[in-house]
Formats: sequence, C-alpha cells, structure tokens
Amino acid sequence: MIKKNLVFLAQSDWTQNPTYVQEGDIPTIQGIEGIVANILNIIVPVVGIILLIMLIMGGFQYITSGGETEQTAKAKKTLTAALAGLLVVLGAWLIIKLIEKFTGLNLHEFKIPNP
Repeated sequence: MIKKNLVFLAQSDWTQNPTYVQEGDIPTIQGIEGIVANILNIIVPVVGIILLIMLIMGGFQYITSGGETEQTAKAKKTLTAALAGLLVVLGAWLIIKLIEKFTGLNLHEFKIPNP
C-alpha cells in the first residue's frame, strides 16, 4: 500500500521557510538550491581540515626524517602538495571575488532564477 501524503523537504524552499510540502505540490529544479548549499557547507570545512592534517603530517615527517634524503623528500612532497592545494583554494576564492566585483553578481548565494 502506497501512502499518498508523503512529505519531501527537497521539494520545498526549506532554507527560507521550513514547512512541509502539501500533497499535490510538483517538485521543481528549485529544490537543487538546498542540495548544493548543503554540499558546499560540508565540502569547504572538510577541505580545510584535510589541508591542516596534510600540513601537520608533512611537518612531522620533516622533523622526524633525521636527515635521510628519502624521508625528507617525502615530507617536502607532502608539504608542497598541501601548499599547492591552499593556493588553488585561495585562487578560486580570488577569482570568485573578482567576478563578483566586476559583474555585481552574488556568487556566494546559489539561487536558480524563476522562469
């Protein structure tokens, strides 16, 4: 037996008005806004934590290498990768800020326009 009055939060604009969807509402592409916002709110802190862990690991490897060229090279490679990742993230942020400055668009708020 299928229940007819199921509630789907993805079908509503739950970020602005956390109410349940009434039966008969049609799902639209506007529900993707909340999904993308949630994904970005999860990814950004995770990337920061990964960067911090890589920097700590690379520093620890470098300190404990004891002058061995192989271990030192491995530590430098880890630190270089972490710093390259930091530069990519900062570069992306800078590009977004430049686009916002020149176009006047707000790129931090993911919003699909209504047709």
